[in-house]
Amino acid sequence: MNQGCLKVFAFVLMLAGILLALIGVVYLLAPSFSDRVGLLMLLIGAGIIAFAASRLRAVQNLSPEGVEQQLQAAAAASGGELTVTEAVAITSLSDGIVRHGLERLLHKDLVRLERRDGADYYIFPGLTETKMIKKCPYCGNEYPLKQAGRTCPSCGGNLEIRPE
Repeated sequence: MNQGCLKVFAFVLMLAGILLALIGVVYLLAPSFSDRVGLLMLLIGAGIIAFAASRLRAVQNLSPEGVEQQLQAAAAASGGELTVTEAVAITSLSDGIVRHGLERLLHKDLVRLERRDGADYYIFPGLTETKMIKKCPYCGNEYPLKQAGRTCPSCGGNLEIRPE
């Protein structure tokens, strides 16, 4: 079944569950109907709604946009760079889906590919950690960001915060 059919099926199930739950509420509220029947219909309707919602989430997670979001979240959790093996382990997606998603991100220029030690690393430039320092624009001295003060101890110039 393709994703479009699964999505339609899940929506139909969702509507059926909502209808069944509403009928169950009517049965519970009406004095002439059995409370057990109403409660049973309400519970079955809620179960169908929960199942349909889980299927809709699964379809969304396997859509191209959902895969890209999962890969970006995995990259953020691992410091802005991933291998295919790491992405598969973090996202629990198949190898083929991960590779296809990374290729889409490469074509969108959201990812850069680097080959290191015989492995392909996908670098997410917006997610990599950058070490920041304080630098004096006058004398060029650099100081750790944790060091107190906004002026250069050497020359008295105003320190600028920059990437290392």
